[in-house]
Amino acid sequence: MKSALRPLALFLGLLLSGLAPAQGADTVVGPPSRPLHLPGIENAFQATDRVFSGSQPEGDEAFAALRKLGVRTLISVDGARPEVERAAKFGLRYVHLPHGYDGIPSNTALRLAQAAATVEGPIFVHCHHGKHRGPAAVGVICQATAGWSTNQAIAFMKQAGTSADYPGLYRANLGFRVPDAAELARLPADFPARVEVSGLVDAMVELDHRWDHLKAIQQAGWKVPANQPDLVPAGEAKLLAEAYRELQRTPEARTKGEPFREQLRQAETRAEALHAALKTSPASAPGTFVLRPAEDAFKGAGQSCTACHRQFRN
Repeated sequence: MKSALRPLALFLGLLLSGLAPAQGADTVVGPPSRPLHLPGIENAFQATDRVFSGSQPEGDEAFAALRKLGVRTLISVDGARPEVERAAKFGLRYVHLPHGYDGIPSNTALRLAQAAATVEGPIFVHCHHGKHRGPAAVGVICQATAGWSTNQAIAFMKQAGTSADYPGLYRANLGFRVPDAAELARLPADFPARVEVSGLVDAMVELDHRWDHLKAIQQAGWKVPANQPDLVPAGEAKLLAEAYRELQRTPEARTKGEPFREQLRQAETRAEALHAALKTSPASAPGTFVLRPAEDAFKGAGQSCTACHRQFRN
């Protein structure tokens, strides 16, 4: 078990200490990026001359500001439906390549690299708040198209506020391999302006997946399970909270009405409480003292699921 946990512990140690491993002998740490103040956009940054990032643009003033900045293409990695028509009013194109908080699939990373290299720029990459998924995508894009090292990509993510609670996003950049031109040329040449993301059923499957992970962590005494060394207790709780948050933004959730969304908000709050408990409390050994804050939060989150199922699914 110790050998299985050592790579994970090393990764988390490097991540939290700010000493993420470099590509090859490159020791450059700081990316050539700067924060921006744009109306209707939070957490905006200029990563390179061609790449900008931030939150989802809100209102005409946000799209007008992007146009004034010189942006020509928006790349959304968020699960919500992009405002394609509003963007078009300002001569802006949308490319929709969504991914989750648990990482960037390799095929999506390739498509991000391809899009950044071929669409009309400059580009603006965004997720919902501009802190986690968007900056991770920028790291991949800039490694592929701007010569960034791994360290530069990780440093940008930290500068943008990407939480260590999403280790999959960091791993996506730590393990990214820059594709060659031939590899990109084999990919489809068109990019969707809007894709239909997971519906209510798929979202529920994702929630079940997170709950299975947390049950395994609970059985291990709120530590990393010996047979699942990639599970980070606090990280899994955070991913559960994000799953509830994302579900609230789906059209299906809006159709079910305010009582359903209120149940989801309560579940998100209790998942965040579990995350806080696991972040602040030391883990106990299996079969000995039980982490009461974590157990209470876990029980509360489970009660949210039971109440929601009783009212809306059973």
